[in-house]
Amino acid sequence: MAPLHQQIRREIEEQIHAGILTAGARLPTEKELCEQHDVSRATAQRVLNDLVHAGLAIRRRRHGTFVADAMQQVNLLNYVAPETSEKGVPGRHEVISAKIVRATDAILALPGAAPDTAVVEMVRRKLDIHDRPRSVERHVILFSAAPDLLEQDLEELRSMPYLRSRQVPIDMVRVYLDPVIISEYDAELLDSQAGTPALLRRREAQLKDGSAVEVVATLIRPGTAEFFVEIPFPSI
Repeated sequence: MAPLHQQIRREIEEQIHAGILTAGARLPTEKELCEQHDVSRATAQRVLNDLVHAGLAIRRRRHGTFVADAMQQVNLLNYVAPETSEKGVPGRHEVISAKIVRATDAILALPGAAPDTAVVEMVRRKLDIHDRPRSVERHVILFSAAPDLLEQDLEELRSMPYLRSRQVPIDMVRVYLDPVIISEYDAELLDSQAGTPALLRRREAQLKDGSAVEVVATLIRPGTAEFFVEIPFPSI
């Protein structure tokens, strides 16, 4: 049985996607969730935090937590932090391909890797809870840092938590946003139109010497998400 916070979160997600809770609807407070489900304050807080991190809800200071607009809102900081990327986005991954290749033959360049270096190459498609395409992910990971990666459940794999569990000494994570045009191949995967402008979100996990241990390029289906960065305003 899933943990309580996941059960409650899924219940709220189902109400959102069924249209019972519409965009702008106020969600229960932590206190109300505690009373409704007989759970601790920490559990109730995690439910709301997970919904916000998944882009299904937004917080308004001193007003509460509300259902987000239909377009998913994504905090780019979640893309680089293992503790938040563990939560993922509602839906599932479909593995298109996964294999070991030479760095020179990989679908993405891995900075610092010699041409004959072994790397793991993986392509996945992310589907939402209604099995509609959301994105196409292309991963290239240094094989020496992930020798058993292909033995993992690739549909559920979160690469950052995986690398952290292997104690890979990542020093810095850099995120790029590149405007691109969707190719015919990606258009088919995304159920979109070839030639449409789209956003490519690229992440590099770097070691202290500046070489990369992982590069991930995620092509977002147009019209499915908007991105932001939210950080605490420093005290003056």
